[in-house]
Amino acid sequence: MVKHSGLKPISAISLLFIAYLPGRNKYPKLYKVTMASQQAGLLEGFNETLKWTFGLINHQGKYLTCEQFQARVSVGGATLRKKQVWTLEPQDNGKVAFKNYLNKYLGADKDGKVTGDSDDVDTNNNFEIITQDDGRVALKSLHGRYLNGTDDKMDCYMLEIKPEALWTIHLAIHPQINLRNVNRRTYAHYVEENGNKSIKVSEEVPWGSDAMLILEFHNGKYAIRTFNGLYLVKDGTLTEELTDDCLYVLVFREGQVAFKDKDQLFLTAVGITATMQSRNAQVTKDELFLLEDSHPQAKFMASTGKYCSIRGNTIEVQAKQDGTQDDEIFQLEAIDRTDMSGNCKWAIRGRNKKYWQLGAGTCNIVCDAPNFSEAKSHFCIEWLGAQITMKADNGQYVLMKRNGQLSATSPDTVEDAKFVFEFINRPRLILRCENGFVGQKVANPQLECTRSVYDIFEVHDNKGVYRLKGKEGWWNIQADNTFTTNGANPQDFFFELRAHTRMCIVANNGKYILGENNGVFSATAEKGTVNMKTLWEY
Repeated sequence: MVKHSGLKPISAISLLFIAYLPGRNKYPKLYKVTMASQQAGLLEGFNETLKWTFGLINHQGKYLTCEQFQARVSVGGATLRKKQVWTLEPQDNGKVAFKNYLNKYLGADKDGKVTGDSDDVDTNNNFEIITQDDGRVALKSLHGRYLNGTDDKMDCYMLEIKPEALWTIHLAIHPQINLRNVNRRTYAHYVEENGNKSIKVSEEVPWGSDAMLILEFHNGKYAIRTFNGLYLVKDGTLTEELTDDCLYVLVFREGQVAFKDKDQLFLTAVGITATMQSRNAQVTKDELFLLEDSHPQAKFMASTGKYCSIRGNTIEVQAKQDGTQDDEIFQLEAIDRTDMSGNCKWAIRGRNKKYWQLGAGTCNIVCDAPNFSEAKSHFCIEWLGAQITMKADNGQYVLMKRNGQLSATSPDTVEDAKFVFEFINRPRLILRCENGFVGQKVANPQLECTRSVYDIFEVHDNKGVYRLKGKEGWWNIQADNTFTTNGANPQDFFFELRAHTRMCIVANNGKYILGENNGVFSATAEKGTVNMKTLWEY
């Protein structure tokens, strides 16, 4: 029998699970994130917090898997793909349920039979999560038995917590995120001052590439990486080399997360500078963070070469700036996050936390809407290579007037209605499709799209034209329209944001890049063919 730490079973009301290593002491009372508190505006961030989706790895390194045929549950998965992804759903009774990719629930009956085909949650679909000293978790059914799996054997009849009943948690969210501190209500971002590089938790809104962080999974632990590829060390410094001092156990509490280093200390924001480093052995609100969606942010350059801006505390959106600061950056948010048609409407948000809309009694674009609930804040974007056009709800295209003011008054896509689109908060790109991540083959520079581990690609932007670089060189298209990452010279690509956190990529042959189930990654889809094979999560 494996002894546990003496912690009480963990419920959805005070949910905790640790992604790998040693356990922890009791928690103090914390400010919890619940559905009700989010609706009431408590802990409300700039973006949406992410759903907790993850894989469960057994003691043999295999993932809990739901097969499509009869929703059969096994532990045969070697990598984390859609069949291995589970979504955590808290229940009113303090327990949790696990939903699979078929939108059905994991279940275990009184005889220990494990199923994955329940449409609704009942007694058999409720579990308690119990942590161990090594950080793994046991899942206990309401029948008092533990979920366990070895090879092809899967049941929930074990009365004691043995190694076969222990699971490691592997997050399934896209690794590029924004990170918000619960207590300070500010965001972590990269800062370089006087040659010193650090991550500070001091930004009120996650604005620009410096606020985009990468969570990297390494054998049950996680590293925090900046947009320019540096790892956060527990003492607050940044380094290019990944070491044990850069690895953290994730400790979850509902929608909140803490990062525990190898010395059992937690990351926090220290002092007036809010430098992120390990400090305390206990978790309070200072040590808790929220993971949020990192929406695309961009600059819009008008036909005059001037950038659209709300600089000077104005709400009028005008194309008058030669250079760019935060007031020239705008965030794009899909109105319907489930729309994968490629024609979703967009809300455009400024650094002032407000949205673009048609001004009262005018067609001028102003950045003062508190939300995008009204149609006058909805825009259709058409993609023209490096440029875009934006059509407002009145059916007119947004153009730049002679005085620089943006106004939705053009029935046609005239030159003054075209804007160069500069995607700025993905200087490093991680691409994922339904079948896995995009990465280089083993001992082969060719790209494929069924990798379980992602590659990170550098993005070089030149006025809406993008060039992509891997470890060995530039992305280059081959004679068969596949791609290698060892090119000596760059090639041009265009990005088209077509859905929530998903885009189409146009290669220099004018075709969309398409991903096949067998991993083939090629520029063979006709431009405008938007589907799950041509949409890339970024």
